[in-house]
Amino acid sequence: MKIKLLVLSCLMGVIVLFVGYKSGDAQPSKEEKTVRKIGVVCMRKIFQNCKRNEKYRKEAELEQEQIIQELQQLSAEIKAAEAGLETRKRGTEDFLELAKELAQKRATLPLKQDYYEQKLAAKDQQWTEQIYKDILLQTTEVAKQMGLDMVLEKDEPEFPVESANELMLAIRTNKLIYSEGCIDITNEVMARVDAMSNN
Repeated sequence: MKIKLLVLSCLMGVIVLFVGYKSGDAQPSKEEKTVRKIGVVCMRKIFQNCKRNEKYRKEAELEQEQIIQELQQLSAEIKAAEAGLETRKRGTEDFLELAKELAQKRATLPLKQDYYEQKLAAKDQQWTEQIYKDILLQTTEVAKQMGLDMVLEKDEPEFPVESANELMLAIRTNKLIYSEGCIDITNEVMARVDAMSNN
């Protein structure tokens, strides 16, 4: 009886060792586990250097110049009307007509300033959202093409910073400190984002 129990125990031990050995064989080695293809992309570089963004900025500057000219023209008209009122006799038809015109222009100026400010801000936001979506799309495409497992955003802070708030923002948002050995796909992504303007 004791011999049977001993043989059975030995058999169980061999089976456990065999199963453990086989399951150890099935797992990848430590080296295989840690090898990952990781890419990095610098969003700031793309925003600052891509041709599409440069073209948009030039168009936005031109539009801003036209708005400034329009508002300056309206301001000049207000000053001219104010000067004209002083040369007219109070209570006359001519005086009242010019006073009415002046009141309308004075009321119009801040409304136009507010309207243009909101319009330009909304346009900038829409553009930034669109270019950001395009960068994300093209980053995904490049990553798939290159067989990358993941892509991290590589934002390089620019020093010196202008204010304490900007410094705190850089500290809070700059999460990738070191990326040696990662594949930088910034230029490929930027080229693809620029090419999208032709579609």
